[in-house]
Amino acid sequence: MKLLINNKDKKISFIATLLIIGITVLILSIPICALFYRQFKPKSNDTKRIVVTTTMLQDLVNHLIGDVNESEQLKNYQKISNIEVKTLMGIGIDPHNYKTKLSDRAKIQEADLVVVNGLNLEAKMPDAFAEFSQKDCLWNAGDKLKEDINFKEELLKKDYSEDYDPHIWFSPDLWIQTLQNLKDVLIAKNIVKEKAKLETNFQIYNEVLTNLKTHIVKEMKDLKTNIEKQQNKFIIVTAHDAFSYWQQFCKKNHCSFDLEPIQGISTQTEASNNKIVTLAKKLAQHNVQAIFTENSMPKNSLKSLKEEVDKQRQKLKMTGTIKIPDNVELYSDSLGTNKHEEKFEDIFYKHSTYVGAFLNNIKIIKENLL
Repeated sequence: MKLLINNKDKKISFIATLLIIGITVLILSIPICALFYRQFKPKSNDTKRIVVTTTMLQDLVNHLIGDVNESEQLKNYQKISNIEVKTLMGIGIDPHNYKTKLSDRAKIQEADLVVVNGLNLEAKMPDAFAEFSQKDCLWNAGDKLKEDINFKEELLKKDYSEDYDPHIWFSPDLWIQTLQNLKDVLIAKNIVKEKAKLETNFQIYNEVLTNLKTHIVKEMKDLKTNIEKQQNKFIIVTAHDAFSYWQQFCKKNHCSFDLEPIQGISTQTEASNNKIVTLAKKLAQHNVQAIFTENSMPKNSLKSLKEEVDKQRQKLKMTGTIKIPDNVELYSDSLGTNKHEEKFEDIFYKHSTYVGAFLNNIKIIKENLL
């Protein structure tokens, strides 16, 4: 009798264990199922899905399809309704070190067009794009510029390397051309059917970027003049080398500055102690007022340089210290948030837009170097 009871208890225990395991598996699978449902949910036949890697590319696509904020609607953009846009990297994400997530692969698989910056910016993501390259659904902004003899010479190469600098959005000229190239590919791959609206949006944003280019030159010339009036040298110090295209653009337009990044083009490199000491001496000698943090870089990456500069200033019997501005940062490898905005030509541009982010960078540099 005891044996029968024991067997019955064991059977009940076994069934209970199976139920617990089953319920656990079900609970754990719900988020995964929900994820794939969101990414693979049915779309209407005329809807096209575009996946972009960075917030800068998202800004280009959004303006071409007329998906802009209320203030920018005063420019009369025309919304193209059959386009869905997904961005893989969010605000403040470092694209040099970004690795593809499960949700990214789901978005990529469902895309009609995948737009990447290229030039090895998305250094750890090539496997995710390999299949799309074969299907001719992948468009590479950097490669397109390399194919154009008029713009290939504008592309910068890394020191002692044949690799190109991927931060092309800091050249207004290259970015305006990328806008043109992207518009062309949306037509060529039949992503956009409302071509008249696309052309209207292109003309509006092309004019905005052209006017921004003129504004950048004026602001940088004024800043350079005022810094040199104080008998100081115009030097911009940043966490990593993201701004060389901006430096090149300013040099062409007679408002040049020295760029002193602590790290190289890729954030995977680190500065040596010798470089920090050498740079600190230069900054102290030229009485540089500020070192700038970036939104895609750790905030503590500049502290060792600040400490060394302050030591050098003391040796030179200089008063005061070099500052790392509080609560502000330069937008380098991603755009900003919707919380802040800048006014340009009577339109308010959020920091989540290319125009707003560029205006923010100029404002911060101007406020802290003078």
